[in-house]
Amino acid sequence: MEQVLLKAMLRHMEDGEVIRDSQHDFTKGKSCLTNLAALYGSMTRPVDKGRTMDVICVDFCKAFDTLPHNILLSKLEKHGFDGWSIRWLRNLLEGRSQRVVFNGSMSTWTPVTSGVPQGSILGRVLFKIFINDLDSKIECNLNKIVDDTKLSAAADTPEGRDAIQRDLDKLEKWACVNLMRFNQAKCKVLHLGWGNQHQYRLGDEGLESIPAEKDLGVLVDEKKDMSHQCVLIAQKANNIVGCIKKSVVRRLREGILPLYSALVRPQLESCTVLETPAQERHGAVGADPEEGCKHDQRAGTPLL
Repeated sequence: MEQVLLKAMLRHMEDGEVIRDSQHDFTKGKSCLTNLAALYGSMTRPVDKGRTMDVICVDFCKAFDTLPHNILLSKLEKHGFDGWSIRWLRNLLEGRSQRVVFNGSMSTWTPVTSGVPQGSILGRVLFKIFINDLDSKIECNLNKIVDDTKLSAAADTPEGRDAIQRDLDKLEKWACVNLMRFNQAKCKVLHLGWGNQHQYRLGDEGLESIPAEKDLGVLVDEKKDMSHQCVLIAQKANNIVGCIKKSVVRRLREGILPLYSALVRPQLESCTVLETPAQERHGAVGADPEEGCKHDQRAGTPLL
């Protein structure tokens, strides 16, 4: 039933252009790769011209568990979803209670007024609709994929840094209005460029600066260098190859190739469009192919 409702919701969202361009999840023609490419492209172009960039990594505190049902349902009505779908979702979410049992002692039953079933078919799309207006009146670049949010802008002028701080204040205000909270310990700042160590705050607390951030499985550092990411991927793939060798006694072609294709190749090919052009020696256009092969061998590309 959730699959049937999901198809109808996605069709309405596409026809009505409900979801903003900043969201890359459950959106036709977009994915984790497009999210990373949009973010990385907006970062590298200004830095290559000598400017400085700041990227704010924003993290919600227990995002799927704290989403208020009444606000979610009102946003569904605002976006024009039909009454029967909203009524079905209301019955799905509301009318639940929970209690805590510990060492034989039980708390009283408490109504559940927030949260969507994480891992369910509808959980991600409901959360995406809920935070759709997160970037309302935002001045800087905002990239979202479900609850993974990045705010980025040039920070080489006082005006640019003030714009970032104003947007952080707007995000904090949005969280208060929508009864959500940010996880301050996981909200970080990535400074790109020289001589840029400006301090930002989210709410009443300052944000910590970090030299690198792992975003959707890709390690992005302040030097825009993908070599460490390539080494990590090669190590992970080599570990999987080692497990295959230890687990499979008869290494026949018809058995090894499916395992390699299913377990190893996805690790090597994930987001290669983003990683490969970073340096010429990785085999970018105009680079010496033999040099690219030598680099791959040094990085430890797994071979069976």
